[in-house]
Amino acid sequence: MRVIDADGHVEENLDTFSDKYLDPAFRALRPRVTGVDGLAYWVIEEQLYPRRVGPGCHNLGTPTNVNGQVAAHTMGKQESIASMELDDIAARLKLMDDEDIAVQVIYTTLFLAYPLTTNVPLATALTSAYNRWMGQRLAGQARIKWSAVVNLDDIPGAVAQVREAKKLGAVSVMVLGTAGDDMLDHPRLDPLYAALCEENLALGVHVGWSCPSINNLYSHIYPSGVIAFHVPLLMAFTALVSGGVLDRFPQMKVVFLEAGCQWVPFIIERIHHRFKNQGSTLRKFLPQTAPIQKLPVMEYIKQGNIYVSTEVEDEILPNVLNLVGEGQVIFGSDMPHGDRDRCAAAILQKRSDISESAKMSILEKNPAKLYGIG
Repeated sequence: MRVIDADGHVEENLDTFSDKYLDPAFRALRPRVTGVDGLAYWVIEEQLYPRRVGPGCHNLGTPTNVNGQVAAHTMGKQESIASMELDDIAARLKLMDDEDIAVQVIYTTLFLAYPLTTNVPLATALTSAYNRWMGQRLAGQARIKWSAVVNLDDIPGAVAQVREAKKLGAVSVMVLGTAGDDMLDHPRLDPLYAALCEENLALGVHVGWSCPSINNLYSHIYPSGVIAFHVPLLMAFTALVSGGVLDRFPQMKVVFLEAGCQWVPFIIERIHHRFKNQGSTLRKFLPQTAPIQKLPVMEYIKQGNIYVSTEVEDEILPNVLNLVGEGQVIFGSDMPHGDRDRCAAAILQKRSDISESAKMSILEKNPAKLYGIG
């Protein structure tokens, strides 16, 4: 079996925003790295990222070091900094070989937190620099693919980033579960979805701290990492279905990443329940409450363009497979993030409660179809 890891990560470094990649107009504002009490932080417009305590807290693995001094949050990891940052491709490939991963699709780490800046042109410049950095770093790599990032606060810029990312070799475009405090069904995002369809790039909806209205409710990273980190992904699924996005862009491939699969039966049932209710009762009195979506939620699943990732230990994975079908579930290793299960693909292959055909689909067939990997 050729295992395709649909969700690995890179830890960004200073080279990401070097002169080779960052728009010259923003070089005076380029992110810097500083150390505080043994931890490493990005400095963006005089603000520190990540912010692990206080309102709006979040946690990131990047940056890994300060002037070569390994940060406390990086110590103890088996992966080398060079492999985490993709400075040493051979080292990353060795890690993949150790876990029997044939192909890996790389997602960002830094851009899992929003907003890194409220300066919209700067945010576009930073996301563009990341894409150029990844495009050059992984050019010609058969076993390591990558996902681009875009600035959802600048949709014309995001559309241009989609076009450039395709040329640079990206296989998907990552967004978080909300566009700030806007849902993913906001009409202003439609040009982005149209561009994804035209370029045949998947939309990768990743967990992350995307919604300031939710983020700022939390001052402790533990509950924030449960709710503010995960719930926007459920909001994204609901928005893309209920807001008619999948009707307007039926050919768009969407994958929901790193939240496990145990949320899937709950949210599908709740959407279907409300779809029936709003469609048959309340709309009689308030026509404006009628659902925008045209079909029951399972009909969109059956069309085959919606994928969800699983954690290999998810207890209800067999139920999810029965619900959505073997063709809609994929696997992500989360390499090199600290809370991942090592050799996860092997753990999945040892499970006795799912079929061999399901294992083949999850680990190879589905991610190959999702990302267009031959």
